[in-house]
Amino acid sequence: MALVDSNGKTEEEFLREYDREAWDRPSLTADVVLFSIDARNKPVVLLIERGGHPYLGCWALPGGFVSDGESTEEAALRELEEETGLKGIYLDQLYCVSTPGRDPRGWTATVVYMAVMDRGAETPKAGDDAAKAEWFNIDYVRNGNIYEVRLTSGETVLTAELDVKRDKMGTIDVNETKILASEGLAFDHVKLLLYAIEKL
Repeated sequence: MALVDSNGKTEEEFLREYDREAWDRPSLTADVVLFSIDARNKPVVLLIERGGHPYLGCWALPGGFVSDGESTEEAALRELEEETGLKGIYLDQLYCVSTPGRDPRGWTATVVYMAVMDRGAETPKAGDDAAKAEWFNIDYVRNGNIYEVRLTSGETVLTAELDVKRDKMGTIDVNETKILASEGLAFDHVKLLLYAIEKL
C-alpha cells in the first residue's frame, strides 16, 4: 500500500500537483579556477576578458550558466573549452557560492571548480564571449583581515582589496568576505580566487 502524507496524498499525487514556480530559484553557473606554474615556480591563474555585459572589458574566471540537462561539472568543462579552447582537464569541485547580490543580473549561485595544468601543454585561445584568455601572476599582501590582491599579465594590472572573514576552522568564508575595492575584476571572482589559492 502506498504511503500517504498528512493531506492524504500519495507521492505520485503530490508530485503531479507540485508547483515548481512556488519558490524563487537562483540561476546556476559553474566557474573554473585554473592554476599553473610560471618560470619562477610561482602559481599563475587563467582569466578571460569579458566580451559582453555585465562587466564588459573586465577579467573573470572562465565559466557560465549551466544548461538544461547538464551537470555543473559538464558546464564547467564546456565553458572552459568554449572560452579558452582548453579541454580534457581534471576538475576538482571546490565550493558553492550563493552570496545574495553577487551577480547584477539577479540571484545566481555558482559551483566553483579548481584545476592545475602544465602551462606549456596547451595555449589558451579566447572564444565564445571571451575577448581574451591570459595567465596572470598572483601577488597579495595581508594586513590583518585586509588583503590587497594584485594580478598581472604583461601590462595588464588588476587590483582588489578585501576584508576577509574566516569560519571557526580558519577557512575563508566567501559569503561573509567583503570586496572593499576592485579594479578590472568581474563579479566576486577575486574572492573565489583567494579561497582557491589557500586551498592550493
